Amino acid sequence: MAAILRTPLDAAFFCVAVAACCTLVLPEKAGADSLCPVQTTPIARVQGNATESPMRGQRVTVKGVVTLLQDGHGLYIEEPGSDSDDRTSNALFVETADWPAGVEKGTLISAEGEVSEIGRGRYMMTAITGVDDLIHCGKKQALPLTSTRLPLNGPGREALEAMRIAISGPLTVTDVYRFDRGDVILSGNGLQFTPTEVTEPGREAARMLAQNRASTLPARVGEAHYQDGLLASGTTIGNITGVLAHDGYDLRVIVQSAAVDRPVAVPPPVPAVAGSLRVAGINLHNYFNGDGNGGGFPTPRGADTEDEFKQQRGRIGAAIELLEPHVIAVMELENDGFGPASAAQDLIRLAGKASGRDWAVARPVADNTGSDAITVGLLYRTDLVKAIGPAETLTGPEWKKSRQPMAQVFQTVTGDEKILVVVNHLKSKGSCPESGENADQKDGQGCWNPMRTAAAQKMSHWANRLAASAGIENILVLGDMNAYRREDPIGAIREAGFIELVEKYQQQPFSFAYRGQHGTLDYAFSSSALLGNVQQAFIWNVNAIFPPGTALPEPWMRFSDHDPVVVDVLLRHSITSD
Repeated sequence: MAAILRTPLDAAFFCVAVAACCTLVLPEKAGADSLCPVQTTPIARVQGNATESPMRGQRVTVKGVVTLLQDGHGLYIEEPGSDSDDRTSNALFVETADWPAGVEKGTLISAEGEVSEIGRGRYMMTAITGVDDLIHCGKKQALPLTSTRLPLNGPGREALEAMRIAISGPLTVTDVYRFDRGDVILSGNGLQFTPTEVTEPGREAARMLAQNRASTLPARVGEAHYQDGLLASGTTIGNITGVLAHDGYDLRVIVQSAAVDRPVAVPPPVPAVAGSLRVAGINLHNYFNGDGNGGGFPTPRGADTEDEFKQQRGRIGAAIELLEPHVIAVMELENDGFGPASAAQDLIRLAGKASGRDWAVARPVADNTGSDAITVGLLYRTDLVKAIGPAETLTGPEWKKSRQPMAQVFQTVTGDEKILVVVNHLKSKGSCPESGENADQKDGQGCWNPMRTAAAQKMSHWANRLAASAGIENILVLGDMNAYRREDPIGAIREAGFIELVEKYQQQPFSFAYRGQHGTLDYAFSSSALLGNVQQAFIWNVNAIFPPGTALPEPWMRFSDHDPVVVDVLLRHSITSD
């Protein structure tokens, strides 16, 4: 049987400044219907059928049934059947810090105040502010309920603003980033994907984005518990009821009841193919170890405290222990050199403890890892492979914003098989310029796309040249490319002759979730010569679908915000790992 989710009705989330007012608080005995005003303005007339009330700035008296209370902020009232126009809402938010004793869900009240539009974002909230009179008119009224379903466009949401609604399922949880405060995003068309993950940039991507937005709705589920005590992206939920309220930024349904139909469980990763070399690409989510001696917190980009770093370190160690990789290509490693107290050496010690084996880190000539606060890195088990020569790095104007890539030739300890492993981390889509070619072109690829594309082209040709000069055909490129599957940087890598591996073995993969949409930012590419040696490749969805800042049932869950990419390569001679 499905587990039931319940939300405290007094959850205070609409954090707006409460206007100065003089609220008439009646004694509890003053609850007779005779005290209610005979003449009131229908709520539907106050709301109107546009994005703003036609009565904004006027003082009115309204009457309705309380459907939701928010201590210290106000309450939602609804007047069933106040008109027959489906384009107008029959509910309002009454902004007040106090109300008569005995007012609860189902109470009929009247309120006199000014019609206002409050909040910000795409949708405002019509409200009664500056309340002079708020009168308890009667108890135990039937709670109104209006049935609807997703998708809902802007006018559709405006017509249901502040109303108590029932949304038909099945619904899918497609975002849990704010679950620590009870917030999720629900989808009416399954797990949502970033448009450029599945279609070409341009007009079709824009159409799909609009469809995604119409098909999702922010929700507050409060302390929702089932089995493991959490929700994950992909969880299926049946019909829900709640009030379409406002959180100060957007319309958000405050869930009063719902049923979880199918929880999400993440199994451990599949074991490595016997005799293969397992290479894992891992975004560490800013692995900063302070000064390496217990101090130096808060760090510039990573943990704020030593305890926070220990928790991060413990989760990463648990993931390494479970994955059992032989080579690790990392991103977002603190760029503080290779000394005993460096983050690189700390990560080596962590990998050694997790695996019970000795590890080393690839080091470029003059330890050149660039000037960015974070860098990429290559770690390897010394009992299985050895580094041939120093690591190579690539510099140039394309890496003013990206982290410069690193490449290392590895050879098996027991044979002469070699492989060139490249790790790359391209510029993110944040900190957008306002103009120029790197500004957001509104085609779905975000900003900095030309810079990422140029860097991807240069990195691909550089990797091919390195392999040719070393007499190697086996090339494996891993990294956070900050571009989805159908975007230009990924196309540039493919055009250079590299084959993306995960999509061959995994249906509709993804490694990252952002604002309710899923897609791939983390990849593994092989040269055509290596392709026949690849035994399996997969993205382990252990991070992106789970909420941060929430207790999780396994120590390896949510060890980063990106999911790791894992590749098993069977070279001519087997790798012996025991």
